[in-house]
Amino acid sequence: MTPRFARILLALLLVGIYGTLSVARRITETIREAGLLRASVATAFGLAALALLIFLPRNPALRRPRTILTTLAVALVYAAVVFPMSSPEEKLHFLEYGAVGVLAFFSAPMAWTATRRFGFAAFFTLAAGWTDEGIQALLPNRYYDLRDVGFNALAGVMALGAVALIRGRERTGPG
Repeated sequence: MTPRFARILLALLLVGIYGTLSVARRITETIREAGLLRASVATAFGLAALALLIFLPRNPALRRPRTILTTLAVALVYAAVVFPMSSPEEKLHFLEYGAVGVLAFFSAPMAWTATRRFGFAAFFTLAAGWTDEGIQALLPNRYYDLRDVGFNALAGVMALGAVALIRGRERTGPG
């Protein structure tokens, strides 16, 4: 994935997150009342898995058995963290901010070392989560919660950890 493409996806994701803050609860309640909440959360996670299946095979280095097994293990750990959560909004936010972290990493200049890109992506995810909460503080039907900032940052850092595990020995060099 090129940094330019990653930046476009990141911008679209953030516009989607921030743009739906005022109506997210109403959408969730409507989906819950229709009895489709579990299906919609499962669909979101299915789409994330599909994205992995589309993007991972494009890089020959990511087709190695070790990388595939690592990816599966990371996905299971991520699922073990997410599925016990009671709130569907938390589950989706965990997925969203994981994607923010990964896209921020791939948006960083390729000339930077991977370590610098990880640091940038972690900070960017923290800032994006804080902005999310700041916007919620301004909305009459939402509220600011510093724990959510940490939760969003944790989601990004976990996803970045997954990237580091999947990329393996590349993580200390450029790219």
